[in-house]
Amino acid sequence: MSHLEDGATSMYSMLLNTQGRVIFDTIVYKRNDNTFLLECESEKASQLVRHLKMYKVRRKLIIDMVDKAYSVWCVYDPELNMKEITHVDMESLYMNPKAESEVALPLTGAIDDVLVTRDPRMKYLGHRLIIPSSRSSLDDLVSGVQNSEGGFRNLRYRLGVGEGVLELPPTKCLPLEANLDYLHGVSFHKGCYIGQELTARTYHTGVIRKRYMPLVFSTNKQEPVTIDASVVNEKGKAVGKVRGIDGKFGIALLRVEECLKAESLMVNDIPVQTFRPAWWPIEASKKMK
Repeated sequence: MSHLEDGATSMYSMLLNTQGRVIFDTIVYKRNDNTFLLECESEKASQLVRHLKMYKVRRKLIIDMVDKAYSVWCVYDPELNMKEITHVDMESLYMNPKAESEVALPLTGAIDDVLVTRDPRMKYLGHRLIIPSSRSSLDDLVSGVQNSEGGFRNLRYRLGVGEGVLELPPTKCLPLEANLDYLHGVSFHKGCYIGQELTARTYHTGVIRKRYMPLVFSTNKQEPVTIDASVVNEKGKAVGKVRGIDGKFGIALLRVEECLKAESLMVNDIPVQTFRPAWWPIEASKKMK
């Protein structure tokens, strides 16, 4: 949290259980009045409030839901050229989250009640705007924007970024498998936190065999592919599970080395492809051994 006090406008994070598994993923925003906003899926908001209040103890903190007061908008490039993506700088991953939250989005009109930040996970996810629910569009704030239902989800899948309870099933997902270490979401220099033992041990041993990766379906799917459908290689061995689907793109938790070396991959008899996301740090290959 000290990163926010030092000037970062937002921070990506996850809350874990005692077994080191994800129960919430969140983005924390710093406001000018020394308060913070935590973004999560609306259906999990009340559970997140209860979870935080458990650890308030006797500190004079006010934790409350403000879901009806604000709405979250994403402004991104729908024509992002994946060939121009560069890998994440390893130093910035753990030491300088401020660099990933710098604002570079020109706004117009009255912006006193608007909170804008670059997506703290990575710059290719664009910007996030927290605006009062009374505003129904971004027309008076950002020029040239077009509403796109599901377009941001499609972008996340092409980049291999999961979020929310459907893609990151609570108590089943490990933070490093969800690329938390690549998305500026964990510090290995801070004090203790719930779930630290497994997370730190996994990171320092350098063995992270499974990660969330993009899926590209070779054809328009004739039969629906369900969440948790198995990804199998040419030998019929299960090497991963589907976590989300949007048209020809999807996201899956995959055994990295096996999938990258596989001659073919199938989901429900449909050929699929995966690839190592270009934004992954170069050091990622060392952690696949």
